[in-house]
Amino acid sequence: LGSLTFSFLLFSVTIMDRPEIVLGCVAVAISGVALLASMRSGSNSRDALLLQLIQDGREGRKPRGTQYEDRPPPGDESNSVALLSGFTMQQARDHAQQGASVAKARTPTEVLLDLQRGNARFWMGKAQRPEKSAFERRALIMQQYPSVAVLGCSDSRVPVEIVFDQGLGDLFVVRVAGNGLDVSTSASLQFAIHHLKVKVVVVMGHEACGAIKAAQLDEATIKKEPADLAKALLGIKAGLDEQRLKCIRDPRSQDREAVASNVENQVEQLAKDPALMDLVNKDQLSIVGAFYEISSGIVDFFHH
Repeated sequence: LGSLTFSFLLFSVTIMDRPEIVLGCVAVAISGVALLASMRSGSNSRDALLLQLIQDGREGRKPRGTQYEDRPPPGDESNSVALLSGFTMQQARDHAQQGASVAKARTPTEVLLDLQRGNARFWMGKAQRPEKSAFERRALIMQQYPSVAVLGCSDSRVPVEIVFDQGLGDLFVVRVAGNGLDVSTSASLQFAIHHLKVKVVVVMGHEACGAIKAAQLDEATIKKEPADLAKALLGIKAGLDEQRLKCIRDPRSQDREAVASNVENQVEQLAKDPALMDLVNKDQLSIVGAFYEISSGIVDFFHH
């Protein structure tokens, strides 16, 4: 104890001659106190928010100060009850069946209109970013019931669900460079149409598509690419009217026309399938082309 006391006195005498050490110790102490107060405040805020969310759920109110405040709640009253009190697999099955029934009852016109509204929300900066609750995600285990199948480009700037402001289970998306039809992409669309019973098929190209630009190179240059890539580009090239495209002087107009021509070619290929056209004639399916303008966020629909 005497040794400890002596060491403390020696330390005290030492730091008295070094005021900068004293100030440093004081600063560290103040910072520590402030950090503890901040952590305590943050914990209290989180607890308050959690209690408020629970209370809002019990009273049927939308969570305040969140992205859901300006749109209807994602589920019905039973969904809210399930979230608060737990839910069974049977409840999830019932919810999935209810969602499937609603999707089945919609017409292609209604589905396409909803898709257009979603894109309008996106480019206007009013996207709702619909998220599924834990209950709804569990219901999706039972089955999927998308209303739209999209054949789009794999370009990182064209995330289909975001562009159309759709959530989990809303879209069946097939993405490949140049949104081209081949065995795998065609088979994927056929699965969506015949088994998932989608109401709308969208073939969507986009502004500044690298695959479309590359497909307009001369054949010898394209064949220098890896075999599979060259095959895909030559497939796209075969569907382009390059002589007509060369007559367009404005680069941006030429880009749009080339992309649109490729989309039209894919739509026409799909229209050659008698089974698909039978559904179209019965008003059970719509096949449309679309052009996504990266610079504005707007999707233009055509060729339907």
